[in-house]
Amino acid sequence: MKRLLGFVLAVASGAAAAADVGNAANIYTPGGDNDPRVRSAQYLAGNNRFLSAAALLREVQAEAPQKRFAPPYYRDLAADTLSFGLPQRAEVIYREQIADAKDPLSLAQARLRLADFYYQRAYYQQASTELSTVRQQLPPALLINWQDLQSRVLLAQGRFGEAADILTQASSGDMTDFMRYNLGVALINDGRVGQGVNMLDRVGRLTPTDSDSLALRDKANLTLGYHFLKTQQGGTAVPIFGRVRTEGPYSNKALLGLGWAYLAPRGSKQKKAELGDETPPDQTAFTSFATIGVLLRPGYIDSDSIYKRAKMTPFHLNGRSADEEAQLRQALVPWVELTSRDSIDPAVQEGLLAIPYVLDRLGAHIQAQQYYERAIASLEETRTRLDSAEEHVRSGRMVKTMIDHDPTAESGWMWKLKSLPDAPETFYLQTLLAENSFQEALKNFRDTRLLQSHLEIWKKRLGDLQHTYQSRNGQEQDQDRPDLTPTPLQASNARAAAVEAGETPDAAAAKQLQLANHLAAYNGQGSPDGPDSEAPVPLQLAKSPGAEQFVGPFEHMQVLRTRIDALLPQLAAAEQTQGTLLQNIALDDLEKQKTVNEKLLTESRFALARIYDSELKGPNTGDSK
Repeated sequence: MKRLLGFVLAVASGAAAAADVGNAANIYTPGGDNDPRVRSAQYLAGNNRFLSAAALLREVQAEAPQKRFAPPYYRDLAADTLSFGLPQRAEVIYREQIADAKDPLSLAQARLRLADFYYQRAYYQQASTELSTVRQQLPPALLINWQDLQSRVLLAQGRFGEAADILTQASSGDMTDFMRYNLGVALINDGRVGQGVNMLDRVGRLTPTDSDSLALRDKANLTLGYHFLKTQQGGTAVPIFGRVRTEGPYSNKALLGLGWAYLAPRGSKQKKAELGDETPPDQTAFTSFATIGVLLRPGYIDSDSIYKRAKMTPFHLNGRSADEEAQLRQALVPWVELTSRDSIDPAVQEGLLAIPYVLDRLGAHIQAQQYYERAIASLEETRTRLDSAEEHVRSGRMVKTMIDHDPTAESGWMWKLKSLPDAPETFYLQTLLAENSFQEALKNFRDTRLLQSHLEIWKKRLGDLQHTYQSRNGQEQDQDRPDLTPTPLQASNARAAAVEAGETPDAAAAKQLQLANHLAAYNGQGSPDGPDSEAPVPLQLAKSPGAEQFVGPFEHMQVLRTRIDALLPQLAAAEQTQGTLLQNIALDDLEKQKTVNEKLLTESRFALARIYDSELKGPNTGDSK
């Protein structure tokens, strides 16, 4: 019995505790951390549904427009608004609601986020203004983030000296490899070449930990290699190009540069300029065998297999020295590999012309003639494909195919184009698609489409609700109208009472008599149950408001539908503007590619004509045998 009593008490106490918890959970401060709508908005934002999250937080604010909420509420509202791509509204929230908050770290983070938003949209002046504002009260923990973003803004504006000074002041231990790369580029462009080269060389030797750092290492080596190539330091550029992967975003350009590095002057030995924070060089820079340097292994260059891979028949040199032949043969190695790749890439197109240039210098004029004809055919095909891509861009199909695979995402600023449609234009615009200017215009375009879709859905819902409301209201009016027709018993009693009083009421008077009896019962007259009163209380119906003053569910739906009808044309105009902007950006890029293609095509035709002219003038001693 005691055990049973103890069990009952335990269950009772547990139930009471659960009830207390439930009661506590039902009590929350609107806009506070325990507000279920705020938590729902945080969940939506965590799933990149920033539009729904911002709308939910706005709903909380609309219920109490005069109330001052806690700073975390405004931070969430500003972050969701900014993430969806509305910087002006977010800036107003930051300035009016969080400026006097007692949390400078959160305020500075918000300001940096806003400046980053402006930077990625190429609004460099606005980004500089935000960074200057936040710098005055910047917490030390965010100094490295400020230096990183400020240097990128300055680099985008071509202010290399200022960018280099800011990055040089940064703590070496806190700098990322991306900041070191930017510092190297800034130093070289500012005239401090030795220090910039040293910094890029350190980035080019880093041990990659992920795909981003691997791509950064390739980019640093490519930038450094072309720097040495431009300064006629071919001997120094060769091993730098050799660090780049054979398969990667920078591989084709590295193969092209490597070939020209073999033909460039050897140059002098480079002196290393120290920055003062050097670490021992990384001996594991070549973390993979899949680097271009593997192509330079002994036997791969010296043997005649390079000519076989290029589908060349044996030929005799035309008075070339052994050293010059070795250089030309070495240049052919990366170029033969390069021309086996997609001819869409401009680097591959230039490689198609570089090989016959080398063959012509070697004296293999017929071989060079065949390669020039092959290059001309490939360039003409590229011109046709560029014209086709331009037609698709002008038709508007390009933009629609890019956003159709993810039309309902509310990620706004965070949205990324993860996959490309299988269309001719996308192959030529791969580099352009990665640029911020195109990405941001594409985001704005898809956001206008998203908002139009939302408004169309709500317009249909409101139409359905209005139809349902009108139908139901009509039925209720028919059903709820009071039936004043007396029953047979009521009519008989009324006639009996009239006869006793000496009256002869007709049927029309029966309705008035019944209504008078009901009113008398309510005001205490003639009712045995009514309270005694010396004077009756007069009852009057309140005057109904005019139709123009009454705002109910039906009128509210009408107002919303009117607003939607006004917003839809504005969104359609914004969509047209952003679509035209995207189209112009793509067409400008295609026009540049067509210009390069025409230049290469003209050069190859002149070179081929020169070979024909030399054959007409005399015998060719370098023909195949």
